[in-house]
Amino acid sequence: MNIIIITAVLPWQLNSGGAQAIFNLVNQQRKKHHITMIFPEDRFNLMSNARELQEIWPDVDIRPYPIYRQMLSPKFLKEKSIRAAKLHFIPDNMRFKVERVFKPYGIYYSFDFLHFIRKTIREKRPDIIQVELFPYIKMVNYLPKDAKKIFIHHEIRFMRNERLKQNLELTPREEKWLEELKREEIETLNKYDAVLTVTKTDADYLKAAGVNTYVESSPITINTPILPFKPWNGRLSFVGGYGHWPNMEAIDWFVDKVTPCFKTKIQLDIIGTGWPAKYDNHEKGVCLKGFVQELASTVHGSIMIVPILTGSGMRMKILEAMAMSMPIVTTTVGVEGIPLKHGESCLIADSPEDFAKAIERLSSDTTLCKQMGTNANQLFVKAYSPEVLAELRNSIYRQIVASPVQAS
Repeated sequence: MNIIIITAVLPWQLNSGGAQAIFNLVNQQRKKHHITMIFPEDRFNLMSNARELQEIWPDVDIRPYPIYRQMLSPKFLKEKSIRAAKLHFIPDNMRFKVERVFKPYGIYYSFDFLHFIRKTIREKRPDIIQVELFPYIKMVNYLPKDAKKIFIHHEIRFMRNERLKQNLELTPREEKWLEELKREEIETLNKYDAVLTVTKTDADYLKAAGVNTYVESSPITINTPILPFKPWNGRLSFVGGYGHWPNMEAIDWFVDKVTPCFKTKIQLDIIGTGWPAKYDNHEKGVCLKGFVQELASTVHGSIMIVPILTGSGMRMKILEAMAMSMPIVTTTVGVEGIPLKHGESCLIADSPEDFAKAIERLSSDTTLCKQMGTNANQLFVKAYSPEVLAELRNSIYRQIVASPVQAS
């Protein structure tokens, strides 16, 4: 098949969950399909990274939309300036914090950008146009009506917002704003020929919320090596970048609420980009590791913690732990969509006291750690290996191509 992927994130370097999810699946799909990838150049999506990725993927046509052309858009410059000023002068203002959580930012469909995309579509004549990540969800409004259009929904935004607002004090105007954002998201999804979620839980949630186009789950894949259980090394690990709100919320909850419940001092390594120096708190046993090239060399042998309170989608950190036979302590939200069982392949705890007790239970029981890690690893090999998930996606592609184009 001839597939065009339009993505807000260049999947290189692999320093975010979104980048890893896109990279790992395309890495499988490029062996069977002709793929063209369009992305906007910016301070995260660097041209140097694009050149490196092109060397890795010589068979993928990688097409960056240049930053200098974006800078010619007055709206782009205006919004960039306003956001920069707010970050400088009122970073801790509650209303601004709410805005940053709920409002998509940084992506603009200028006439020139749309022309860039349409020119590529005319040239490539794709069987499928695949749109990745929430900031580009409204791209469907500007794509050819006779093209097969699918949206990869890594995280249902209105589902995340509904959970987030439980911990925020919103004004009536903001409450109304959230309802409008939810309505827009559902209406926009219904314009696609298909919506692919990363878990069945998310797919069922969309259907129940009123998404009536074709919805199917197509889990993300990882390239973490499959490793046998390694005895506990006395450390805990958390994997995730600071730029993703649920990650920041999770670590704040763990450090502020869970750590006081421990009888002895814990040792937690945070692996991911963007974490402020204030989180490097040796008094509380927290150490920032930053981005690491080889995850296994840093976390294998530790206990993976997933204290996620809000959000949707699939936690790649759990898949990574499963691949490496690591024992996992998670919240209910953290493991949502992944069929791990409490007491069999992970421990699930939602209160600070129970979360701490689960960690202490594993830390004193090597047999239990091995049981949990091995059972989780067996599930990963059976259901989440790259080959299994690539074939699942290919079968979905075939079904979409064979079906009628979604009516406008």
